[in-house]
Amino acid sequence: MATMLSITGITKNFGVESSRRLRGRGVEVAPRALALDGVDLEVTKGQFHTLLGPSGCGKTTLLRSIAGLERPDRGTISLAGTPIFCSERRINVVPDRRGLGMVFQSYAIWPHMNVFKNVAFPLGVTRVDGRRMPRAEQRARVLEALEVVGLGPYADRPATNLSGGQQQRLAVARALVTRPSLVLLDEPLSNLDAKLRESMRFELKRLQRETGVTMVYVTHDQSEALALSDVVTVMSAGNIVQSGTPREVYDRPASLFVAQFVGSPNLLPGTVGSGGGATSRVECVLGAVAVAAANGAARPGARVQVLMRPEDLTITGAEEKGANGDGANGFDGVVAATAFEGERVRHHVEVAGVTVECHSERHRAFPAGARVRLTIAPEHVRLVPEEGAPDPGTREAGALTGADA
Repeated sequence: MATMLSITGITKNFGVESSRRLRGRGVEVAPRALALDGVDLEVTKGQFHTLLGPSGCGKTTLLRSIAGLERPDRGTISLAGTPIFCSERRINVVPDRRGLGMVFQSYAIWPHMNVFKNVAFPLGVTRVDGRRMPRAEQRARVLEALEVVGLGPYADRPATNLSGGQQQRLAVARALVTRPSLVLLDEPLSNLDAKLRESMRFELKRLQRETGVTMVYVTHDQSEALALSDVVTVMSAGNIVQSGTPREVYDRPASLFVAQFVGSPNLLPGTVGSGGGATSRVECVLGAVAVAAANGAARPGARVQVLMRPEDLTITGAEEKGANGDGANGFDGVVAATAFEGERVRHHVEVAGVTVECHSERHRAFPAGARVRLTIAPEHVRLVPEEGAPDPGTREAGALTGADA
């Protein structure tokens, strides 16, 4: 697959220029920490690529650098093999000549224009061979873009009379109307309510598949990233810490940060013991845990974090037969709290002095105080390198309390 976007060694420190100006006035100011610290990234043509991470990790700064709205201190950004920024060669193509589409968090809808004119606006300022695009072609492109996003019947409606979801689709249509090779999206769903946000995820994915346009999407919402993306790139403190398919990032986190940030994991410090063949044994507070050798093999004596996802744990009554069949790991505990969440029930279970979270289907709930058994197959247990994880005994129960039982 051809490379659409190539980023090499991009570094950005917002404190450098302001610090120089202040030092010139005799004021000593330390530069701010790097927003981007030598980032390398490749996005292939037709890919839906998501930058995921907490606030302040550098994902929006990277997106704005691609768009030309921020100027990096050094590095290179190329689009389809052509540099649009290169610090060494002093190349910095202005934003409106980069041929990109962008959807902002606020949508940036023109309130005094109708739907048609909002979408047509980029074409009115675009020049082809130094000439303005003919009106007939502009109209054809606008109507095509509106049809793609399902807003064809609303062309003459005032933009302010659209719903939140329709305004979001309008912003996407405006980004697509110039037929860009790359569309950048900066948390475009964050202003929508939960139900509409979920439906718009499918709309965005459908649009990307149908148009074939390459998209780079920024979000801090892990469920959004997993649902939409072909590739998820996780960022922390101005660096990329892991990049892979949604399933790879979720099932095989490369670091403790990724394991903690993506999903709601149970993480227990442990020490690798003896092993051989298909499984190895890890000693942790729950006892000896069998782990499939392919899930993070480490030498005996190594310190690791044992990762068990709540949805991979099965909860049954302590006296149920077959509760620990097929060679699964089994742990006895007492339910501390439960919460009914519609499509599932979330349980917090006290096992050997620590709280373990597990999920069950909606019709199977255990009240607080019930004695239960948790089981998990060795192939669903992962080992993550030890990096000073928090004490699992201090895990908070979040929204769960005994009253929820």
